[in-house]
Amino acid sequence: MKKPDKLRKPLKVKLDYVSVLLDTVNERVKAAGSEIYERECGVNVRQMRVLRAAAHEPGMTRARLIEHVHLEKTLASKTVTELVRRGLMSRTVGATDARQVCLELTDEGEAIVLQAEPIGRRLEATARGLLGAQRYDTLIGCLQQLAQFGEDASADVERHLKRSASRRRG
Repeated sequence: MKKPDKLRKPLKVKLDYVSVLLDTVNERVKAAGSEIYERECGVNVRQMRVLRAAAHEPGMTRARLIEHVHLEKTLASKTVTELVRRGLMSRTVGATDARQVCLELTDEGEAIVLQAEPIGRRLEATARGLLGAQRYDTLIGCLQQLAQFGEDASADVERHLKRSASRRRG
């Protein structure tokens, strides 16, 4: 590999896109939460999300779980399989539709959710304390809006790209 004679000039590009900032915050918060949940409860943050969803809506279908926890289908399936293998969740055939698989916590799974609840609440209280109540509530509202934005953004960008392409051609 040859050494460059001269490095390129830096480009003036944006580095703090909202998606990058959200991803950074997400990774750091998940890492901190996972460490605590794994040590105290024996599950990681993703597994905790799935257990909490099943606790909130006993008997939910796999499709409903994916919708609720916003995990990719394969990842959700692997997580459920691991939780079932560990005896924290059970899968049953749907009462009204035998094609559906319904998910429910076992007693052990319920115990973990209850053990984790004060930890989650403390993590939230720490974030609230860092930002202050008003800014924290504003952040939650903004994050909820951005979650909706994520669903609308790609359609908007696609429309913009089509308009730009037609202007270049025409």
